[in-house]
Amino acid sequence: MISIWVFIALLFVDFYVSSITDVATSFVQSTAGGALFVLLMILVLFGTLIVTSSIWKIVDKKNTIFSRYKMLFRVMQIVLYSLSAFLMIEILLWNKYFTISLTSIVIVSYGSSILMSLFVSFKLFSWYKENKNKFSLLFGLTIFFLFVNNLVTIFLFAILLSEKPIQIDSTTPVVFNFECDIDSLFCNFKENIINIQSYTLMIYFSLFWICNYFLLHYQIKKIGKIKFFTLITLPLALFFFLFIYNYDELYSLTQNMEFDESSIFMLQIFIGILSTTLCVILYGIGFKSVANLLKVSPNVEKYLIMASYGIILFFITANATVVGASFPPYGIPSIIFLPFASLLFYVGIYYSIIAISNDISVRKYIKNSAYNELKIMGNLAQSQMIDSMKEKVLAMTKKYSEEIHQNTGSESMETEEDLKSYLDEAINIFNKGTRK
Repeated sequence: MISIWVFIALLFVDFYVSSITDVATSFVQSTAGGALFVLLMILVLFGTLIVTSSIWKIVDKKNTIFSRYKMLFRVMQIVLYSLSAFLMIEILLWNKYFTISLTSIVIVSYGSSILMSLFVSFKLFSWYKENKNKFSLLFGLTIFFLFVNNLVTIFLFAILLSEKPIQIDSTTPVVFNFECDIDSLFCNFKENIINIQSYTLMIYFSLFWICNYFLLHYQIKKIGKIKFFTLITLPLALFFFLFIYNYDELYSLTQNMEFDESSIFMLQIFIGILSTTLCVILYGIGFKSVANLLKVSPNVEKYLIMASYGIILFFITANATVVGASFPPYGIPSIIFLPFASLLFYVGIYYSIIAISNDISVRKYIKNSAYNELKIMGNLAQSQMIDSMKEKVLAMTKKYSEEIHQNTGSESMETEEDLKSYLDEAINIFNKGTRK
């Protein structure tokens, strides 16, 4: 437990330093800064091994989308290890690195996370279609906007890194080149990408907050309404404060004080990153609280705790940046760990829902419980059960239909769409009956 929080704290440091490399160049390029970067890279690569070994133990027990594409995940892991090793060789032996090394790691890492988020959002939407579970829709929208944000972030990082020199060393200026003064098609595209990235970030942050409210609102009676809403609202309010007040406006409030401009900038960034992290920890607490209520099932509890740590690690790694292209490139350790944090979060959520749907005693416990948080997980599990049942019945019906037509020598008239339509109609009748 302590080791996990130490790892989270170190990724937080990487997240923070990657955001201020332009004003903290002296530290980044110092012996201490270089040693910290090497330590972060070693710990991240070691952490990926621990995460994947734990996940494969779970995935190998049940045939799901994660087990079917296990080889693809392994290829992604090997590619990231190879790119990381080449980057470290460039830095340690040649005292420089190629910008394409950063771009390649970003594409592989974010690309892997995008594929996983697309699959999870599709599953949640399909569960909403089957059972009209509103939390499935809300959670699906959240993951979908996260998918859009990650997709746009790849384009943003690729654009900003393309403006950097081919090789980066200690003499290369560290610049976060978000500005574009020339009125051109490229500048308009760049500005639109930056705006979309910012807006989708705010949207999925807000949607996660709403999802988390549904998971935590039973705590109102325990700590009181004022404390509860202060606790869950303050981090989000601080986060959005930084989107409303930019650096110049914040600096103008303190221009009469004797503060160094760089110190004010680092303080602003620290407040923003700390607020983001507090929001993320709050999101993790939401899933952890449900896990505490489901101690009746060790498997479900284990999966939900996995998801709670996964979401914390995901948000920290997904918000690190390499567009400053410092030497050494802080932010890369977090980005390397991004797909593994995604895997931890998505596997934890997906398998907890499957475990609930397969455990009759847990479903009865949820049904008889007074906690609405458990009802949410129960509804997700019911949606997954219908989805799983639909796949099995469709396969059986299709096989039976083919056997009938083979035995009678008649031509099959039912298409797969016809069979799906018949099954959808039967499920709708079933859902209407259970709601009465």
